[in-house]
Amino acid sequence: MSIDRTVRRSQTITPFGVGGIYDFGSESFVAMDTTKWIIKGDPDVRLPRLERVLKVQGFRAASIASKALFPGALRSGSPVPYFRFPSWLFCPNCRAMTQWFSPMEKEGQHPYCESCGKKSHLVPMRFMAVCKGGHLTDIPWGKWAHIGSRNHCKNHRLEFKSDPKRGAGLQSLVVVCLNCKSENDLERLPYKDSLAGVMKNCSGTHPWQKRDLAEPCDQLPQVVQRGSSNAYYPVVASAIDIRVGEKKESSVFDLIKIHPQWQPLVTLKEFIKSYDDPMASKFIGPIIEDDKLQKLGVTAEVVWECLFNTGQEGGALPADDEDESLLIDEWKAFINPPESLPGAEFIAVKANFDDFVATLSKGELQSWTEFRRLIAQVTLAKKLRIVRALKGFTRLDPNYENLVTPSLGASANWLPANEIYGEGIFIALDPKALDTWEKQLPEQVLASMRNARKRSTLGFLPEVTDRFVLLHTLSHLLIRQLCFECGYSSSSLSERIYSDEEEEMAGILIYTASADSEGALGGLVREGLPDRLYGTFKTALFRANWCSSDPICNELKQQGVQGLNKSACHACTLVAETSCDHANSLLDRSVVIGTEDSPTIGYFNCLISLIEGSI
Repeated sequence: MSIDRTVRRSQTITPFGVGGIYDFGSESFVAMDTTKWIIKGDPDVRLPRLERVLKVQGFRAASIASKALFPGALRSGSPVPYFRFPSWLFCPNCRAMTQWFSPMEKEGQHPYCESCGKKSHLVPMRFMAVCKGGHLTDIPWGKWAHIGSRNHCKNHRLEFKSDPKRGAGLQSLVVVCLNCKSENDLERLPYKDSLAGVMKNCSGTHPWQKRDLAEPCDQLPQVVQRGSSNAYYPVVASAIDIRVGEKKESSVFDLIKIHPQWQPLVTLKEFIKSYDDPMASKFIGPIIEDDKLQKLGVTAEVVWECLFNTGQEGGALPADDEDESLLIDEWKAFINPPESLPGAEFIAVKANFDDFVATLSKGELQSWTEFRRLIAQVTLAKKLRIVRALKGFTRLDPNYENLVTPSLGASANWLPANEIYGEGIFIALDPKALDTWEKQLPEQVLASMRNARKRSTLGFLPEVTDRFVLLHTLSHLLIRQLCFECGYSSSSLSERIYSDEEEEMAGILIYTASADSEGALGGLVREGLPDRLYGTFKTALFRANWCSSDPICNELKQQGVQGLNKSACHACTLVAETSCDHANSLLDRSVVIGTEDSPTIGYFNCLISLIEGSI
């Protein structure tokens, strides 16, 4: 029977994006680079704001495969290419090891053992070698079996045996050469630089690449398990489409701005006086000669209008933090939701709290007044479109200096991406109340977290500020409670943190992050209505006041990954890994609810006291 191997379209970005290991049953594959994708037509996923930041001309989603050929996405276009890796397989029955090559592949069939008569399905070895340059290779098992051996065996016949007499660890797993009887166990395999005796340096290639494409790499590969978290760190950029149904002219301007010659033209803006200027014509010419723009009737006059109609803000790329520039635009859209036109991808309205006050009892008015003092605004995002693009990946350390692009450095004007349609709740804190709290919060409260952040290898994490830790922790507490209230699974909700003192941003967006049936069912927006959000908020804060791991949890100065959390653990604060963009780090309940010794350090301390007093 032919095997129908499939992968979800969203999973081709993460966790099974380019360079990622995909385990399908007892088989293992690695996603090939985008130069191997069979692409047709123009990019099918567009978001000009994100395109300008990432300096590309569009995004492409994985095509829907028309046949059950592996590797396939779901089902109209060509399948997304994956490559069988590790190439070393072994038979669970006779334990014979086989190195599998591409010419041996048979469409829709599982590799089977030819050494024994049972034709057992071969399974991959669990270990592989990676380097900080992003390269991936097999462990040279033939050389590993002969470490310390005086036999000069050239025709290796290997077996992967398990010897219970050696113990229960990796020392019980042995690679044996049947020809010369040399053998070596795996006890030292996970050690640092364990391959120094069998490999001089990295091959500089990926499993599907030929040797003539090898890059110079002086790194010594390190051994990791296939499913190890440090084997693959995808780097994903995301943005919310905040267009509300602009006029045609705006969309034309967006297309002009993502043309490769646009940025050079912007830099010359102060030195040119008309579109007939020879210096300007050098860059305007290629723009108006673009096939797509010609069909839209773009002329030099239109390009000139776009240049001086948008100004530097709309034309230039962000100079400092590209992620921050994306968040600023979104923050403004949520604070002042624009009126949506037909066909808009962004529909949001402010929640009306005035009518809800009349329904409250006298005993709740004091708590409600405190709630409104701390919360400035709630915006209901009835329709959201989120685009997530894969910028690249790293291995061993999440260090962006070693970022490997999806095209492996080849010239490409697009990135793989997927789009999610959903809904969300945006909550903004009151700037005056937040400013007062930040000035009163002692520096030593988050001192240990700041020190841990300086030592951390997680370079993608933001700077530790009082504001960010408060917002991030509050977001996690609300996500955990909303899972109970609206029925979404924990992995279906995600967060975006809007924290910047200079831009006066202090808010969170909790939105549906699923690309399938849980995209937009209306339940999350309903939870943002005042009559439901107020109760959800109170319950979340009340539950955060006590953790089943207390007093250990609330007394620890450091816990979690690399000590980047304080009073936050799986029992009270942490959420699904897919829901958090910050590795479940930089969390502390004490800045939300306070502590027994210092209750005033909690931003919501007074509200919690009123809630407890009303019970």
